[in-house]
This record gives sequence, C-alpha cells and structure tokens, in this order.
Amino acid sequence: MRSIKEIRNGSLYYNERRNQVERVLGTVNSQRVWTKRHQQKCDEERLKNLRLADTNEVDSYVKESKLQSV
Repeated sequence: MRSIKEIRNGSLYYNERRNQVERVLGTVNSQRVWTKRHQQKCDEERLKNLRLADTNEVDSYVKESKLQSV
C-alpha cells in the first residue's frame, strides 16, 4: 500500500513482513495502521508492508477463524 486513503478499516491485508493475513482496525498516522490477527493483541504496521489479501488468503484466514472459535 502506498497511501492511507487506499486502506479500508475492517478489510483483510497480507502483511509481507510477518507473512500472514491481518485485519486493519484503524490508522495510527499517515504511514501506519493498527492491525490484528485472531486472538492476538493489536499491533501497528507500516503501510509499505501491507497489500490487499487475495481470495485464497482470505479463505484461509476465515477457515482458521472458524476453527479457533469452536
């Protein structure tokens, strides 16, 4: 991601630094956002490390979420 204007709160993004899908919760400043993964604490991440998650990544994240909620 190059711009905070491109980020949508609640959407899933792939964090290329951590190699995992994370949900964006909100902005910290013009270059960082708050992200969260299943039952983990919120953390801030730089926009340059995020890209929109593709369909397979989203499906995997949702399946993992369902397994953890059982």
